[in-house]
Amino acid sequence: MSSWQSKARGLSKTSMADARIKAILDTSIYIPFVNGGVVHPSLEIDIGKPVIYLSTVVIAELYAGAFDNQSIKLLDKLYKAFYDTQRIVTPTSNDWQTTGKVVAKLGGKYGFENIFLSRIQNDVLIALSAKQVGASVITNNAKDFLRVKEFVNFKLIA
Repeated sequence: MSSWQSKARGLSKTSMADARIKAILDTSIYIPFVNGGVVHPSLEIDIGKPVIYLSTVVIAELYAGAFDNQSIKLLDKLYKAFYDTQRIVTPTSNDWQTTGKVVAKLGGKYGFENIFLSRIQNDVLIALSAKQVGASVITNNAKDFLRVKEFVNFKLIA
């Protein structure tokens, strides 16, 4: 028996789940699935089967783009699934303070318009939410999150 197997045998189901990689999916991952009527996306990534958390920032963005009853009901199911498993992450007051500072630095470095600064604010909040629970952010929006990563130390899979 390998050392990995003996270590795994000594873990309870709970601790094995705790040992799995944690992830927060960015809004860009959910949109195609929500548009296709799928409650939760299946992922094909090289990190095994991660424990997925939901950032309240992501669910707010998804609801903001949901214009029909079917999408809203789908998002209600998604939210309930994460709520019931206690895997919802909400930015703290410190996260909001840090976000303001990071957005100002990004604006100073890149000279973004105010519209972009308000949009990237959500990406900073998502990154800080992920950091809060030790999760990686999984996104299709690498460009913006790489810029955020210049000022926030978080794990990113893009």
